[in-house]
Amino acid sequence: MNTPANKKRVKELNAQVKELQAKLVDTKQREGNNDYIDVKVKKNQARSEKIKKKGAEDTLFGKFYIEIAITAKQDTIFIPISIASGKKTAGFMYQIEGTAEGSIVSAEAKVRGDGVSQVKVGTLHFAKIPAGKTASFEIRATIRGKSKKSYKIVITRLNYKLALADARYQQYLKEIHSSSVSIS
Repeated sequence: MNTPANKKRVKELNAQVKELQAKLVDTKQREGNNDYIDVKVKKNQARSEKIKKKGAEDTLFGKFYIEIAITAKQDTIFIPISIASGKKTAGFMYQIEGTAEGSIVSAEAKVRGDGVSQVKVGTLHFAKIPAGKTASFEIRATIRGKSKKSYKIVITRLNYKLALADARYQQYLKEIHSSSVSIS
């Protein structure tokens, strides 16, 4: 029967289905299931460094190196060759996690790969990865930390475009964790 109560219930169920579909898409993205790119961590290294100063407190650093292979599955993709921790959009968005507060000293991203080219749009540099090709991104970061504390870098999001004219970025949401380093 097509009663008003049944119509209302069908409408509610359709709304729940849409909500669950959106959650499923988000969950798949956070697990690394992506139609356009395949991401694999090739190298993951971390080390600590202490710089001694006469008459002053030692400076303690954590140095991180992550090599990430990104393959364009079905279409050419464009990834900004940049890394940032703030509100400014970059290719790789990261944060510092640790047992004490740490601060970033430097962070950089470089790219190489067969068939991979670089495109400049205004002040932004993009890696152009043709379908079926793989780009190797080298991420280097140095943080200043506190003695006897541990730290790691977490890449929380990877932004990319399917066309440079796209206003919005697509996102790869599976977190990439660096190795942990204890600063002593």
